Amino acid sequence: MKFLITLLLLTTSSLIFAQNDTIVPQEAQIVTDTITSSETSIETEAETDTQDETQAEAAPEKLKLSGFLELDHISYFKQRDDKINSRNQGIFQLIADHKINSKFNFHSAVEMRNDQSDSARNRIFIDEAFIDYSSKDFDIRLGKQLITWGTADGINPTNNINPIDYSDILDTDDERIGSIALQTKYYLGDFTLEADFLPIYNSSVLPTQNSRWFTDLDPQIILPDGTPINANYTFSETKLPKNDIRSAQFALKLSTVFKGWDLSMSYYNGFDDLPSFNKDVTFAGDFSSAAITIKPEIKKLQVYGFDFSKAAGKFGLRGEAAYFQTEDKKGTIDYIDNPFFWYVVGIDRDFSNVIGENNLFVLLQWVNILAAKGDLPPNTNMNAIFQKSVVSKIDLELNSISKLSLQATYDFTAKNYYVQPQYSRQIADGLNLNVFVDCLGGKKNTFFGNYDKNDRIQVRLKYSF
Repeated sequence: MKFLITLLLLTTSSLIFAQNDTIVPQEAQIVTDTITSSETSIETEAETDTQDETQAEAAPEKLKLSGFLELDHISYFKQRDDKINSRNQGIFQLIADHKINSKFNFHSAVEMRNDQSDSARNRIFIDEAFIDYSSKDFDIRLGKQLITWGTADGINPTNNINPIDYSDILDTDDERIGSIALQTKYYLGDFTLEADFLPIYNSSVLPTQNSRWFTDLDPQIILPDGTPINANYTFSETKLPKNDIRSAQFALKLSTVFKGWDLSMSYYNGFDDLPSFNKDVTFAGDFSSAAITIKPEIKKLQVYGFDFSKAAGKFGLRGEAAYFQTEDKKGTIDYIDNPFFWYVVGIDRDFSNVIGENNLFVLLQWVNILAAKGDLPPNTNMNAIFQKSVVSKIDLELNSISKLSLQATYDFTAKNYYVQPQYSRQIADGLNLNVFVDCLGGKKNTFFGNYDKNDRIQVRLKYSF
């Protein structure tokens, strides 16, 4: 498997780099007067048309409905008696858009998800519901919404506003959870200033204990003298921020385009969407066992970010970087992540007519995390999976309706990997089939290594309307 990943990364790298006052005769003056009269008539008609267009723009439009219906099945190659070994779910999402007038628009999306294999994933909720106000100098969006930042592909250090549904950690692309927010964008010449205010905190969703994605806890711990003893675990409720204005979060982003470069600086002040895990340990009188209480706690977080992107001929350049100022500013609290830097840089290229008239897309990214204080967060931390990682992606068109894709990542610090080949096909207008295979592995107590028994196949049928 390592050989295959290395070969893929090497292949990806090589593919990216091969009005004057004048006296006029009477006849001429008559002609001139006629032309002037005609022009006045034309201008009057044009003004009338403009007024009609303005009135048409101001008129409300009918409600537009769209959405999708999705059937999704997952089977794991290795079965576990204590875990859920499949997914059999259906998702229905209904999207409504209504143009109230030339300045106001309404958008909402309601999603229903039912998983017959894992009822903990069932939900009916409002994904988005907001009103837009647009003007020449600024836009305002108010309501439940998704706010997405970043230019890198899939790994975005600057994207920290919305929480994520991590009940399946390999399937999070469309699983961001909408937050109630006020978003304002001011247009200042070549610059855009975005300000976001979220009055109440909401957290990400984590896997349940019977999920294949709940990390197995070590049944034993080691005493200082080297003696192993049995450990029993219990979980307390997550300590959340106060459910009022004290949990408010805000974010700022300044973006511009300079000589073809899309640039932005950003700042987020709020809370981590994932908990830090504190613990209490109580030993039996004879030290033959230990009772361990895991206490999840949500901690404050500030993120200073920067991103860029540029099209340079046949190449695309992208990247982003962020400094994570955690609550453990001095790096002395064991269970809270130390402050760290996280950056991603990438390059991509499209190749035309590779096989007949079919195209090829190649992407290569480097991901790195650097400790600002103390040690790095462990690789098993969801915020620190990719510590020194190469991430690659290849999309090959087979014909006008089907495509083969391959994604792979390898981390040189943790020495773990993830590979996903995928086949996509458009069966009919709006109807698409996707088949994925997920392969994970690595050393023990690494992120992907902990899930080396979770290799699986996924089949998804989606109809969009």
